[in-house]
Amino acid sequence: MRKWAIGCGLLMGLWILIGAGVLGWLLRTPDIQIPPREYPPQNAYDQYRQIGESMRQRLDKDERFKRIETALTEGEPISAAQRAYYLQQLAPYLRQYAPLTRQPSKFVMEYDANMVFPELSQLRRIARAEALLMREDLKAERPRAAVERAQRLMRLADQVRDDGALIQYLVGMSINMIALRPLREELPRIQDRAALEAIVNLVREYETRRIPAWQCMQHEYYLGLSLYRDIAQGNTESLQQVPDNLRPQQAILRRILVNRALPEYKRIMTRTIEDLKRPFAERPERTEESIEKEARHALNQVLLPVFTRVSHKEAEEVAQVRLLGVAAAVRLHKLRTGNYPRSLEALKLGEVIIDPFSGKPFVYKTDPRFGFLLYSVSRNRVDDGGAATYLGVPEDRGDLSAVAVPVPANLKRVEREQRPLIAPIWMR
Repeated sequence: MRKWAIGCGLLMGLWILIGAGVLGWLLRTPDIQIPPREYPPQNAYDQYRQIGESMRQRLDKDERFKRIETALTEGEPISAAQRAYYLQQLAPYLRQYAPLTRQPSKFVMEYDANMVFPELSQLRRIARAEALLMREDLKAERPRAAVERAQRLMRLADQVRDDGALIQYLVGMSINMIALRPLREELPRIQDRAALEAIVNLVREYETRRIPAWQCMQHEYYLGLSLYRDIAQGNTESLQQVPDNLRPQQAILRRILVNRALPEYKRIMTRTIEDLKRPFAERPERTEESIEKEARHALNQVLLPVFTRVSHKEAEEVAQVRLLGVAAAVRLHKLRTGNYPRSLEALKLGEVIIDPFSGKPFVYKTDPRFGFLLYSVSRNRVDDGGAATYLGVPEDRGDLSAVAVPVPANLKRVEREQRPLIAPIWMR
């Protein structure tokens, strides 16, 4: 009997110790290490912010400008007077930003989940104005001038993304796509050798300078840590980002919430960053549903699923840029030798010929009657014979062409998924 009592006492004592340890772990001050930010001297991004603030104060109040801008964004025609007014308002900012693209620049951001970045929308305005001028250069048969504008915009995109988080990565991607679109639309008609060489160099430069998604996700990780830190400290503004049912008011409960959720957040984000460092074709497929199942803590189920598309977005951008460069290189080869290359490897472009969706060279075919056909297998990773989507953007069906074909008027009101695919686009 005595032995039984001693055993029960020891067992109870053990449970008390375990309970005290668990309680101490839950109530401890969260261990959140966030590195300080560092910026180059005379950081060009400080000037981008000043340009953006000036644009916001001036253009957001200009109703005429905004109506013209909306029409351009929606692909509607504008008059010569509207065009002149639109470019007149943007001219000083176009002059100011251009030389900055040659300077050192890192995105100005403290690790604060409540920061806002109003200049990003203004930089997209600059990109849209440059795209308008690119189209005019191409129509006037000045393709080299159009390529120079694209080069400036793509440098700007990298400056926006350098040391930025996910939102900066997506804005940089948007600027790149705006820069490429006029060139991809006119690609079948660009025959100027110097312009084609400039396009190939533009793509080579992109490959060597490109900010990879994993770096932006690393900064996104620190932003998330700052949110957890603020929740633990009771920062009112940060608590507003937490759903009502997960928003504890008492300090003890906030600390418990963070200590329970933080290890899972660190583990999933660390693995996500490591996955993004792998070659595109070797990355595991992640979906919102799989992340929601893996993230057992409700707060992480809210924060983490948005990151599942980052790998796809990076592959989409890389595929579109590379296709443009490879198509220009194929045409250059034909101009120099009189023949199309036997294979893409003959172009000696290294990784540029690799389709990020398949991990293999882009699909490339030649025919003496039609010229050459070049495409990516796109998101579904299925070879659909070159049948592509409108606008030259990846979808879950069809292939991705080097050429961006605008949506015809009769299909503009049709949902993207309901639009027919475009027949394979052969080029000469």
